[in-house]
Amino acid sequence: MRPLLVGIPLFVAWFVRPTAPANEQASFVTTLGRDTVVIESFTRTATKLTGDMVVRVPGTVLCHYELDLGSGGNVTRSVVDVKPLSAENVPARHVTLDYLGDSLRVKTDSAGRHAEFVRAVEKNAYPQFMTGFGSSYGLYSSLGVYEVLLAQLGPKFDSVTIPSIDMQSGRTVKRDFVRRSPTSIDADYFRIAWTHLTLDDSGQIVSADADETTEKTKTQRTIYLDPQKVAKQFASEDKSGKGLGIASPSVTEKATLGGKLVVVLYSSPRRRNRTILGTVVPYDRVWRTGANQATVLVTDDAMDIGGASLPGGSYSLWTVPKKDGSVDLIVNGQFGQWGTNYDSSRNVARVPMKVSTASSPQENFSIHITPTNGNSGEMKIAWDNFVWTVPITMK
Repeated sequence: MRPLLVGIPLFVAWFVRPTAPANEQASFVTTLGRDTVVIESFTRTATKLTGDMVVRVPGTVLCHYELDLGSGGNVTRSVVDVKPLSAENVPARHVTLDYLGDSLRVKTDSAGRHAEFVRAVEKNAYPQFMTGFGSSYGLYSSLGVYEVLLAQLGPKFDSVTIPSIDMQSGRTVKRDFVRRSPTSIDADYFRIAWTHLTLDDSGQIVSADADETTEKTKTQRTIYLDPQKVAKQFASEDKSGKGLGIASPSVTEKATLGGKLVVVLYSSPRRRNRTILGTVVPYDRVWRTGANQATVLVTDDAMDIGGASLPGGSYSLWTVPKKDGSVDLIVNGQFGQWGTNYDSSRNVARVPMKVSTASSPQENFSIHITPTNGNSGEMKIAWDNFVWTVPITMK
């Protein structure tokens, strides 16, 4: 992750004349590999931004938003409506936020409950709309809302930290925006990575690359697409069994070696026509070896893995694929954390894995444990064209 530059005073940026057109209508199409995962369509005038985001993961959800803009482009009110069309366990939600300078009035209706309260916020706090559900909460940030914000900041800001208000909850977090060039701006992703925004000369966003983030998505600006028609089509595909479903489903792998149970818990991402090694899975960096939460190995009995002795217990598994073709397996004493929270000080073993190539690309990431002889077996990690194996022996 590239270092942040020194931020300019936020209050100066608010009073720069917007450079983006005051009236526009467009859509953004976001893909994960070959699959379209989000479509955002918006209309913007001098006094209002109205948009809809159709989210396909884990099922189709239609998110409608509105921003009321004051005479200087500042936001006076935002409204969000979340309407699940074919997504289980996603409640409908209606949220209205009134921006009152140094305070925020929040009204929410969800799952039959109404809440209303006022909370203090920093004077220059600005709304943001990030959406996604379940483990894909950070799947997409509204680029329509980003455009309004960037117009407020103007063409000359260098780096700025913004108190960002979540339009779905009213919670405030810090967000960093860094201008790399006149047409390139980076937006931080949970303070762990950057989404790279490309702009045209008028200040309109033409693309977004979130390949450095855990979501691995890419977005392109297009002509306006009817969100109602898009949502209806995606919901129909869900109901016919042709939807995308969960981006990286949870999997439990169990094996018995010499009468002793070994369990691996992991999330399985899909290839989606992408090149995996060197892109989705970078070389010479610790990889969570799956998706979502860190992959966990559980055994009640002592074992030997790749020549390293482990007492019974729970561990997280990580790998480091290298440009020279070799791969190391890391066993870590911390477990239950998200897969971006790797603490090398908790490592208990690091062993080489055997590397081979699959006869054909494998769509789903997998971890399998196969008995070989008596109390011994082999753990195989495979995805796309790579196959990594390590021997396991129960003691």
